[in-house]
Amino acid sequence: MTLKERIRAGAAFHIGALSIDMTPGQMAAHCAGKDWDLAFVDLQHAPYTEPQVVDFCVSAAAQNLPILFRVEHPHAAWQLSRILDFGAAGVLVPMCDDPARVSEAVQSFYYPPLGGRSCGLRHAYGWQGKRSPRAYADWWNENGILAIQIESVRAVQNVRSLVQPGVDLLLFGACDLGFSIGATKDLYLSSVAECQQHVVEQTRDLDIRVGVADLPFGRFESTL
Repeated sequence: MTLKERIRAGAAFHIGALSIDMTPGQMAAHCAGKDWDLAFVDLQHAPYTEPQVVDFCVSAAAQNLPILFRVEHPHAAWQLSRILDFGAAGVLVPMCDDPARVSEAVQSFYYPPLGGRSCGLRHAYGWQGKRSPRAYADWWNENGILAIQIESVRAVQNVRSLVQPGVDLLLFGACDLGFSIGATKDLYLSSVAECQQHVVEQTRDLDIRVGVADLPFGRFESTL
């Protein structure tokens, strides 16, 4: 069973956290003895260069560790395919509260016929030149992991419209969600925990996995 299938099936999986400025040696030491299925790396709040991203993904691949990059902004959907071309196994799109932005993310993330991602395979995750571009595209569509981050009251209230075909995982940004709760008058949900519970209840009948662990993440055994 692939990691994407495990996530969708509700099986346990483990997300760890790395920093984009780690050297290969620091990465190896940090990951030693851990059983991560996926490593989260924040590009939204960290300075980076594109060659640095490529080198980082090469180092992670040498340790057989798939990388989930949090990209900079939900309005920069064009950036998703570029980050994927650099070697990411998946992306986390932050501040998602608009179904139109989710649709754009899906379009940029998947190859045709599921999306419209352009083919650039030199550094792409899982590409070893042993299959045709079409075969790789099909493999990617079955393995790439697309996550969106719930960080506002609007996202919590609109969550059913955000769960679109192709989205594998919902994660939370507790700090920004807390800010949003505090700025919303007459809200019937008074805490991050209540918002998380609401999202879980609203998505029980949908084909989506909800992770409620906070950064730097942890083991996802089940939803609430």
